Amino acid sequence: MLHRNPQKLQRKIQLILMLALLTAATFAVSALAAPDDELRSRNADSDSQPSPGLLQPFNSVVGSWRGIGQPKRGSRKGAWQETTVCRWDFTNNQPAIRFDADKGKQFQTLTLMVEPGNKQLVLTQRIDKEIIRTYHGELPAKWPQKLQLMAGPDEMGVSHRCTIEQLKDIRLVLLFERRTDPKGSYRRVVGIGYTRSGHKLAKGNGNQRECIVTGGLGSIAVSHEGKTWYVCCEGCRQAFDDAPDDIIAAYLDRRN
Repeated sequence: MLHRNPQKLQRKIQLILMLALLTAATFAVSALAAPDDELRSRNADSDSQPSPGLLQPFNSVVGSWRGIGQPKRGSRKGAWQETTVCRWDFTNNQPAIRFDADKGKQFQTLTLMVEPGNKQLVLTQRIDKEIIRTYHGELPAKWPQKLQLMAGPDEMGVSHRCTIEQLKDIRLVLLFERRTDPKGSYRRVVGIGYTRSGHKLAKGNGNQRECIVTGGLGSIAVSHEGKTWYVCCEGCRQAFDDAPDDIIAAYLDRRN
């Protein structure tokens, strides 16, 4: 079949060539973008994995503690005994260290976390079902050392201070104080001295088992697809049970 208009035929050929080039360019861009998208996806998955983050140095307080609370230092008057379990809490992928007190009189739970967006520590003290107090303090340059967090003043003009100090590996002290005058001194409310019960849960050495989540000393066995791993506390066990494949993959990446 002969074309009577050569110019029209040439324009059609040019249009076909332009469409072919455009299609080829589109496929090329998609091929180049695919690895970047895959990398971003892997990074997003990695960022969502439970991690101690800036709270990693506090891993040494994880474990079970026997405590004696004393309103007056060195006096048995009003004193009590309690057992407090300290564990990791990764609720909503926000790492926190949580203290749960059994038979405690100063708090039911204490939750220590890093405020999102900065390096300030936040300590939430749940005294009972109705009373919650929030303290703020600076993240220490190293741990263990004395850590002080402040709360208030409240609606009554009373300010509160909580001091946390770890003495070696087996001793931990919490001191709660208050002041009613902004220019006055803090006065003791109660001090709780703890002695670690059981074994050390800081990072293991040599052939000691390592927590697959935080790197602490693994003391609780967990299993997945016939293989046994170890975690350091109930909080890490829960994190492992929620996403075992992701936890194992992140752990192996750290090891490599």
